Formats: sequence, structure tokens, C-alpha cells
Amino acid sequence: MLVLFLSISYIANSAEKSLPALTDTLKKTDQYLLFNKTANIEEVNLIKNKKSKDQILYIKIGFAKTESNSNTVKTAILQGNKQYQDANNPTISEVKILKGKYEDMKAETVTKTSTLYTLTGLEFPLRLNIMFMGETLDFELLEPGKWDVDLILKK
Repeated sequence: MLVLFLSISYIANSAEKSLPALTDTLKKTDQYLLFNKTANIEEVNLIKNKKSKDQILYIKIGFAKTESNSNTVKTAILQGNKQYQDANNPTISEVKILKGKYEDMKAETVTKTSTLYTLTGLEFPLRLNIMFMGETLDFELLEPGKWDVDLILKK
């Protein structure tokens, strides 16, 4: 019996190590679901503007900043297993629509280390799987409205 239990435990641990670097971050609210994100995404904030009647989605992708001793700000950007200093703005490489739709997406530079994407022509509920800079985020917005999604990558 003990050998059977140890075998099952070993197989379960081996299977966990071979999975991709997705973090189980299921977060449920009445307004949204955050299904998962890759491990290098430090923070995800999904905020609905309750006062606005617009149906628009803003996705801001930025990188964590660290300050050096000389009071200058340097940025470390992770892409895959590589680290880049002072890299270009983050870019979305692919958006998979799993539910709902959007008609248009525009990008604009906010700072040296962040980009703002604006999605319009939305149909809710809207579930997206977004890939950017080697990272993946899967979420669903349940209610129509004006949404802000802020993504911050780890240092």
C-alpha cells in the first residue's frame, strides 16, 4: 500500500513540473473572472469604471522598475529566459477571442516601459487570452462598460 501511495505521489509531482509556467490565479467576482497568468506577471488589476456608459477596454502593459543608487530608474524586462535592459515598449503578439468580440485595437506609447492598448466595438461577456513579451493572460469581463486592465511584469 505504501509503495502504491509513493508511486502516485511521484507521478503527480512529475506531472506538475512539466506543466507550462501558468499560475492558477482563478479570481471570481460579479464583474470579471481571472483564469490564469504566467508566473512573470507580477500584478493584474481589472477595474470597471461604474460612472462611464462607454464600452471600451484599456489594457496597459508595463514593467516593474528598480532604482539604482544614483537615483536613476532602470528597467529590467523579462522575455522568455532572457533579460533586457532599457528595452522597447511591450507589445501584444496575439489576442485569442474565446467569447464575445472586439472590432478594433490601437496601441500608443505611454512611457518608455509601458504601452496602452485600446479595444473598441466590444461584445460582452468578453473572454480574451492575450500573449505579450513571452507572457500569457486569460480573463473574462462579464459586464459591459469601460474597463481598465493594468498588467505589471516582474523585475
